[in-house]
Amino acid sequence: MKKELFIYIFVALFFQTSNAQLPKGDVLSWVDPFIGTGGHGHTFPGATTPFGMIQLSPDQNTKSGDWDWCSGYHYSSKTIMGFSHNHLSGTGWADLGDILVMPTTGKVKMVPGSEDNPETGYRSKFTHEKETASPGYYSVMLDSYGIKAELTASPRVGFHKYTFPKSDEANIIIDPTNKIFGNIYHTLVRIEGKNKISGYCYSNGWGGKRFAYFVMEFSKPFKSYGTYSGGKINDNEKFALAKDAKAFVRFSTEQNESIEVKVSLSPVSTEGAQENFDAEAKNVDFAKAKETAQNTWRDLINRFQITGGTDDQRKIFYTGVYHTFIAPNLYMDTNGDYVAAQENMNTKWFTNYSTYSYWDGFRATHPLLTIMDQKHTKEFANSLISRYTDRKDHMPIWELCGYDNFCMLGYHSVSVIWDAISKGVPGIDQEKAFDAMKDASLTDKMSSSDGGGGLNDYIKLGYSPSENGASVSATLEYAYDDWCIQQLAEKLGKKEDAEVYKKRSMNFLNTFNKENNHFWPKQKNGQFLPDFPLNDWKKLQPHWVSGNIWAYDFFAPHQIDEMMNLYGGKKGFEEKLDKTFTEALKMEGEQHVDISGFIGSLGFGDEPGHHVPYLYNYAGAPYKTQKMIKFIRDNMYAAKPDGIVNNEDCGQMSAWYIFSSLGFYPVTPGKPVYAIGAPQFPKASLKLENGKTFTVIADKISDKNIYVQKMFLNGKEFKSWEINHSDIMNGGELKFVMGSKPVK
Repeated sequence: MKKELFIYIFVALFFQTSNAQLPKGDVLSWVDPFIGTGGHGHTFPGATTPFGMIQLSPDQNTKSGDWDWCSGYHYSSKTIMGFSHNHLSGTGWADLGDILVMPTTGKVKMVPGSEDNPETGYRSKFTHEKETASPGYYSVMLDSYGIKAELTASPRVGFHKYTFPKSDEANIIIDPTNKIFGNIYHTLVRIEGKNKISGYCYSNGWGGKRFAYFVMEFSKPFKSYGTYSGGKINDNEKFALAKDAKAFVRFSTEQNESIEVKVSLSPVSTEGAQENFDAEAKNVDFAKAKETAQNTWRDLINRFQITGGTDDQRKIFYTGVYHTFIAPNLYMDTNGDYVAAQENMNTKWFTNYSTYSYWDGFRATHPLLTIMDQKHTKEFANSLISRYTDRKDHMPIWELCGYDNFCMLGYHSVSVIWDAISKGVPGIDQEKAFDAMKDASLTDKMSSSDGGGGLNDYIKLGYSPSENGASVSATLEYAYDDWCIQQLAEKLGKKEDAEVYKKRSMNFLNTFNKENNHFWPKQKNGQFLPDFPLNDWKKLQPHWVSGNIWAYDFFAPHQIDEMMNLYGGKKGFEEKLDKTFTEALKMEGEQHVDISGFIGSLGFGDEPGHHVPYLYNYAGAPYKTQKMIKFIRDNMYAAKPDGIVNNEDCGQMSAWYIFSSLGFYPVTPGKPVYAIGAPQFPKASLKLENGKTFTVIADKISDKNIYVQKMFLNGKEFKSWEINHSDIMNGGELKFVMGSKPVK
């Protein structure tokens, strides 16, 4: 007993001392990857690189239906079943979790076991007190085995380091059957030589039917090995192909001996996985990989410099920067192989990315990247365009692993591309872009999440009729996307196309019901549906998607003046906003899970309402925007695991916070201007790719001084409530003078 107690204390002290804090002043120390892992944030805490293919993170629960484990991890869990190599960041549905690896000691167990009874499988108990995470690094003590697990990553390779106790039964389980909400067709494992394993998993899920090939190397030769298939362990077998094929390897270890494992992935072939391994992992150990990953994040996050504010505000801001640069994700081998629409492709003219959560990210994530990362913005646009030009398919609604899962509505790829072009991002062929955008606007795709679509009816009637799902939301989103196409058509001198899409962009007017002052479902016969009570979720859900009626009443960002006129001009528009933000809902029935973070009637927790607080500017009441922005920053975000009011959605929730801390926001993506809000920090600087720096000063900012009194751009008084994209990209200084009284 004394010996066991000594070992436990030694291991615990080893864990704590070897995870010393990052150096004082290191920007990475302000990033907390656990923010969003609780509540409904759906983020993961594991190791990744900016926009990388690998997100190496712990899995706890991967069963479909356990919604809060969409990333494989939730802060409420008390066990870990292993570490897999790709995860979604903050989404409302799930897939991935490819190629799980789990170290154990004792008897070899080849099934994970349950959360309630982890000892029935290879699952381990853990505590958050012995868990840590920072950009590019994750570690945890697996208490059931006394093993310290550490993870880091390069773009295409996951690096594991497992520190074992003294044991003649030190095991590492390789489970390709692990999948987050997905289905397995079959898996293959192949043990090669004394320290290498390769194989693949073939599955079906939110990312479509796909292969995940892997190559895995160990820093120490196996003492023994085996495979698993058909529910049976096969000692000394080197090959298995089955619906449940897995592998295990065994070592003898000394106390605190570390074994490193390097795992490369490929969507196309084992050969591709090997080439990825050779390019990124050959002669690279865990320490070097960790250093490179952390330096990459450090260089990127240091481009956002803030001073002042509370510790929690700084932590939320810098964690937001981290989350914003996780997706989209690299989906291409070093040799140019990639997958698009379930077909193997190869190219040299662009670098392929996927994980396009565009129904969310077109609003703020990608506009932020047009300022801070034009290099990747170009690659994202070219990847999308290539779906039409190279794959001969259509640009996606929501793409994962090169597969369009049709989630949500609209064709917001056109917004992301036009926003980039409108802001002068170089390297995008505008003629090819227009052809791909036009094709997307003529391809009726049925929404997998809401039964929407109705594009053919929209083109014919000028609106999507109520007989189609989510018809009001669809009409409004299509109209905005059509405006984006109109803008590029005009830029290219395509007059006939410009007229067509100009007309289509005004289709939002066709769904406005003057009798009840709402955008309202209209039937195929041209008649609005009769009014129905707005206090019953069941009545609303067939006609609006997640943001619901109170957000979509304000979704015509491309025609704000026309929208204001519908509500009686600026005064009526201001009153409409006031009512929305102050009138609490008294609802009946089951609420859509994504409608959360209520401010009066508006659910801020889902994306269609993210621009709404800024609309007071256009109604002539910018002080109300300033007050509302501070309220949202203070009440919808927190520096704790449940600190995001709903799904983080691949950076969108974070990008809203970043913009709204800087003092401006892209109300209309595709217009190279930003609406002025209210800054949070006394000073914030953006180091741009072109070598220039744009700085925001908030003079006299405090908890009471939340209102903008005056503004100065590069020393000259600035009286507009919009700032040009070019003013930011040219560098310089925007100075706010803050005060306690609103300026009306």
